[in-house]
Amino acid sequence: MKRITINALVDIGCLITFIPSLITGLVLYFYLPSGGGRGGNWVTYLSISRSQWVTMHDYTSFAFAALLILHLLLHWKFFKNIGRALKPDVNEPEKCST
Repeated sequence: MKRITINALVDIGCLITFIPSLITGLVLYFYLPSGGGRGGNWVTYLSISRSQWVTMHDYTSFAFAALLILHLLLHWKFFKNIGRALKPDVNEPEKCST
């Protein structure tokens, strides 16, 4: 499989796992916060208990983190050479923006 195809699949996988992680995190934060008497497992939102929301959030977040690490490894050469791109070349004259 070509490297660009692998990169595209990993990037799509990151997006697919990030969206449910974001949604479940927002539901847990705004609608099913822990503590304060409302944090019991019996509390539901959209007929799904808080513990099920937490489980969905954990699994999608772990999958997203694994794919993100894979994404970083696939782009390691870029990160290794980013210092050269950020430092101005001593031999190259500065460019005027006129």
